[in-house]
Amino acid sequence: MDTMIPSTRTQQLWYLTTLGHEALVRALAPLKLSPPATHDPLVLAGQCLNADPIGHPEAHRAAEQVLAPMHGALTFTATVPDEDDVSEHTGVVPVLERRQAGAVTGWYAELLLFEHSELLNKGAFRLSRMPGDRTWVVDGDFQPSGHAGTLRPFGSRRTGGRRTLLPPFLAELDRLTAQGPRSAA
Repeated sequence: MDTMIPSTRTQQLWYLTTLGHEALVRALAPLKLSPPATHDPLVLAGQCLNADPIGHPEAHRAAEQVLAPMHGALTFTATVPDEDDVSEHTGVVPVLERRQAGAVTGWYAELLLFEHSELLNKGAFRLSRMPGDRTWVVDGDFQPSGHAGTLRPFGSRRTGGRRTLLPPFLAELDRLTAQGPRSAA
């Protein structure tokens, strides 16, 4: 299998499109952009990532500000067995920290996943692991368009099915958690 690791630019684009989209829109608010200009996360992320620091300093500055967690991101490679094959993924963890929800403190992580074979954006997730949880729970996941498929607040205990990730990704998050909190924010 030909292994491809996502470029820094690919990682930044996927982060701005998914996990960083709301922060990017907030950072661009002083520009008073029209709603259609900010509606498509992928287009907005691309425009800000390509913004010239001299010609469009506000957009460039907004992208740099939102990308701050990516500068200290942790990475891992995980192999996922499939029916007839295996696939390799790169995981990028920009944020891994302890957070508080009311009187309870748990772990919070942001995770970008890339499949090596085609450098497909496999996923972007906000995850939590609260005391008593046996595994990481998906609080937010993002579709290929960058729009959120699921959004729950950190530490939410809403009823219903709890979604989690595949075991190889969970094992890597547990390994990183054992190393301690990490946040570049």
